[in-house]
Amino acid sequence: MEYIRSNRNNINSRTSNKFLRNVGEFKIMANHVYFTIQVEGLEDEQFQENVTYETRTGKNYKDEEYTYRELLEIEEQPFMSNVFKEFEDGHLKDSYNWYCENVGAKWCNIDECEDSYISGYSAWRQPHELVLNLVEFFAKKYNTEVTASMTYEDEFRNFMGKQYYGSDKCEEGWYSYEGDCIEIDGDELVEEFKERFPDLDVEAEDFDWYDEVKTGGDVIYPNEVLDEIADAFWGKC
Repeated sequence: MEYIRSNRNNINSRTSNKFLRNVGEFKIMANHVYFTIQVEGLEDEQFQENVTYETRTGKNYKDEEYTYRELLEIEEQPFMSNVFKEFEDGHLKDSYNWYCENVGAKWCNIDECEDSYISGYSAWRQPHELVLNLVEFFAKKYNTEVTASMTYEDEFRNFMGKQYYGSDKCEEGWYSYEGDCIEIDGDELVEEFKERFPDLDVEAEDFDWYDEVKTGGDVIYPNEVLDEIADAFWGKC
């Protein structure tokens, strides 16, 4: 069998890697886990004033300079200011462990961060601890209840799900907590496919998720059926 890439991430090329979970003999680079975070309980202005950009300079193909705005790294963002960190020569010390402990992945990139909405991708795992820190920061700063939700999806659909977060106040102050989570993994997606089409042997050497397949008088593309199953899952979240 082949790895099944998610079409929603605009990755349409095929791969010869086997359909394993997170690691295996063919794995070299970390899987990207794409995520979106929605924060509730704040005015957009409150959220945005705690997000920092930097004006940077680049060059185009004609070697002409141009300027652009780019988000600062996560460790430099105001919404992570309550998390302990150390810098040396302008760089985060022990960045690997800091990211694992405070973000939830060994690295994490944010593509968008506006209107109480964050999207990006991380290595191997969704940035669970990042959301906990984010919710607690805003709850403490504005002395109000803040909630959040995060949807996430491994690029090979090894897993995908939605996690909820909340905040509460005790004698020591505001704190964040994780709420309900619904998740499905790649094996479950394949099992549902097999239940729909019991006549197809997905373990066969010549089975290809991207080939046109005839079954029960119909013609299907297995990868598109998996997209439908995944979309049905998102509809339940």
